[in-house]
Amino acid sequence: MRKRIIIIFLGLLSFSPVFAQINQDTAKIIENQNSNLISIPSDSALIIAREKFVKDSLYHRKLMLDSLVFLKQELPKIIEASIKSINEEIILFSDHVNIIGDSTLSNFTYRILSQKLGEPYAPWRSTIILSGNSFKIKIDTINKKITSVRSPEINYSFNYNLREKVVRMDGPSTILKKSTGNYYKFPIDSAFFDREGRVKKLKKYVQYFESTSNYKKGALLYVDLTQIKEFEYFPDGVLSSFRLVNYCDRWGGININGVCNTVSYSITRQGAKYTVLRKNEPANTYTDGTFVFEFDGNYDMKSMEFICADKNLNKKCIIEVNKDGNVSRYLFEKDGKISKTMQVNYDNSPNAKYKFETIECFFEEDGISYYQKNNTTGKSRTRDKLTMVWSAWK
Repeated sequence: MRKRIIIIFLGLLSFSPVFAQINQDTAKIIENQNSNLISIPSDSALIIAREKFVKDSLYHRKLMLDSLVFLKQELPKIIEASIKSINEEIILFSDHVNIIGDSTLSNFTYRILSQKLGEPYAPWRSTIILSGNSFKIKIDTINKKITSVRSPEINYSFNYNLREKVVRMDGPSTILKKSTGNYYKFPIDSAFFDREGRVKKLKKYVQYFESTSNYKKGALLYVDLTQIKEFEYFPDGVLSSFRLVNYCDRWGGININGVCNTVSYSITRQGAKYTVLRKNEPANTYTDGTFVFEFDGNYDMKSMEFICADKNLNKKCIIEVNKDGNVSRYLFEKDGKISKTMQVNYDNSPNAKYKFETIECFFEEDGISYYQKNNTTGKSRTRDKLTMVWSAWK
C-alpha cells in the first residue's frame, strides 16, 4: 500500500509541468478577455468629453460667423465694382446682403434703370447667388482681403492699394484675331472708392501682347485706355449721376486712344419715380432726351417713358407683372397710342421645352390687332378684318 502511494505521487510530479503550462495559458486567455471588455468611463470623464465637444462646436460656429461677417462687409464692394465695370446700364442701387442663420449669405440683388424692355423676367432687377458651387472666392487670410471671385456673372482677380483706396481688377484674357495677326488681350480695371466704400470711378485698360504661332503669350505691345466711368450718389447711396467716356478703339484707325464719345446721365427722384436726363457728346438726336422710370412698392418697374430732346419722339412702355414679380405683359405706346404689346408666358415644369415664350401683338391705326407673332416658336397668325376671326398658327 505504501509503495502504491509513492508511485501515484511520483506520477503526479511528472505531470506538474503540464499543469503549469495549462495555468499559464488560462491566465493569458483571461487577460485577453479582460482587455477586450469595454471600459466604462466615470461620470467626470463623460462631463469633460462633453465640455470639450461643446467648446469645439462653439469655436467652429464662431469661425463660421466671423467669416460671414467679413464677407458681408467686403463682398458687396467688390461685386459692385465688378458689375459696374461689366455693365453699361444705370445701376441704381443694391439691396443689403444679410447673414442667413449662421451658415450662409443672402443673394446680391441690384436694381437697374433698364432701357432693355421687351425681355422676360425682370430686366430692372438682377441677382447674383452668393451660395452654392457656382460662386467661388479666394481670400488672403493674412491681409484679410478677397483676391478673386468666380461666378457665372463675374470673373476677376483683385489687388489692393489701401492708401489710395484703389483696387486693380484683372479680367480673363482672350485672343484677338486680326488681319495683322493674333494678339493676347488682357483687360485691367482700376476701381476707385469713396469714403463710404462706394465706387466713384472706374478706369478700364487693355494690355495687348503678341501671340505666338502656338498661341502662347509673347511680348507686350500696347496698353490702351478704353473707358472711364464716373459715379455720384445721393446721401442714402442711390446713384445720382453716371458719366461714361469711351475712347476710340486701336483697330478703328481713327483718333487712336482719343475720346470718341461721352454719355452722361443726371438723375432726379421723387419717391419711386426717377427722371434721367441723357446727354451725348457729340449730340445724338435719337438718344438725347429724358427718361422717366416709375416703380411700385416692391421696386418692380411700372413704366418707362422716353421723350427725345427735340420733342419729336415720345415712347412709353407700361409693364404688368405677375405674382412672382416678373413681366407678364409689355404695352408699348407711341405718341399716346398703343402700337404693340408683348405677352410673356412662363413654364416652370421640369420637362418644359421652353422656359418662357413671348407673343407680340401689333395694332393698327384703328386700335385693333390683326397680326400676332410668337417669337419663341417662330409661328404667326392673322385676323380677318371682316369676320375678326384669327387664323391658325403657322
